[in-house]
Amino acid sequence: MKKAYLAIDAHARHCVLGSMNTQGKFLGDVRFPTSEADLIAHVVKIKATTKILAVEEGPLAYWMARTLKPYVADVFVCDPRKNKAISGAARKNDQKDVYTLCRLLRLDELSRVYHPQEDHRAIFKSAVQQYIAFRKDECCLKFQIKAQFRGWGVQDVEGQTLFNPKHRMEYLGKVEQPAIRRQLDRRYQLLDEALAQQRMSLRDAEDLGTRYEEIKHFRAMPGVGKIGSLVFDAYIQTPHRFASKQQVWRYCQLGITDRSSDNKPLGFKRLDKSGNSELKSMSYNAWKGSLITKELNAISGFFMASMDRTHSRIKARLNTQRKILTVLWTMWKNEEEYNPELILPGMLR
Repeated sequence: MKKAYLAIDAHARHCVLGSMNTQGKFLGDVRFPTSEADLIAHVVKIKATTKILAVEEGPLAYWMARTLKPYVADVFVCDPRKNKAISGAARKNDQKDVYTLCRLLRLDELSRVYHPQEDHRAIFKSAVQQYIAFRKDECCLKFQIKAQFRGWGVQDVEGQTLFNPKHRMEYLGKVEQPAIRRQLDRRYQLLDEALAQQRMSLRDAEDLGTRYEEIKHFRAMPGVGKIGSLVFDAYIQTPHRFASKQQVWRYCQLGITDRSSDNKPLGFKRLDKSGNSELKSMSYNAWKGSLITKELNAISGFFMASMDRTHSRIKARLNTQRKILTVLWTMWKNEEEYNPELILPGMLR
């Protein structure tokens, strides 16, 4: 057999591997424990000159792709959210899922998910993701602490004062029930630990990011800062994965979706929710940060010009967020340093 289409339905304890030939004939499936040795052995057993493997994106996808890359012509990591033939099936099981995945791969109807090409890129991205996870833990704990204070009659908890170690005893003293004070104290301890881990994970991400020259150039842009530079670099991975700025916007949840049928619009135009929300947040924070500088900068100048043109703060903000992402992507792709002229021509005149 010259060519075979392979698909794996991966789970923590077991995997199901199926294969299909170029004529669409399903050659069967096999179930085996999830391990590196078993994965390689069963893929190698399939007799074909060219093997193309499909795996749905998930916690095991990068490891499986990395493990099996030397044994197949291509590992196609696909987006499970777009595989309605699998996720929306009325009768679902591993064997049927593998068959459907093989068929969709053969028909070229799968949507590829980008994965880092080198381990150091994947490790750097994982470090940034861990920092973001600890930051979310911090926010969650703060909400819980405020909610519990309010639930027991302490209403003056606006702002960040109650999280300051110097004022915690003052706020705890307002709660009459000793057991509730102990519960709040434990939440405070969890918050302190989350903040400590957050600082360590950020230092780790910074250390890993020192090998990427483009991060230094990103930080020169007003509002982007240290964290914004790390997040953009970690999630984009390489600028060459996008052919146009519109693709960058869509990946950052800033593209416009315009649904229509027979040239008739279906609803209003709106932002496309598919993509990466962290990059959208990064561009928002960069826009917000550019407005608090003492002097006018290229980002805030572009925002003001867009306000004058659109007469809408929301449209001007979205235009500015897209401009920030476009300039960062262009700088990286062209290996350029930051230049305000890229954002607001005439800024330096």
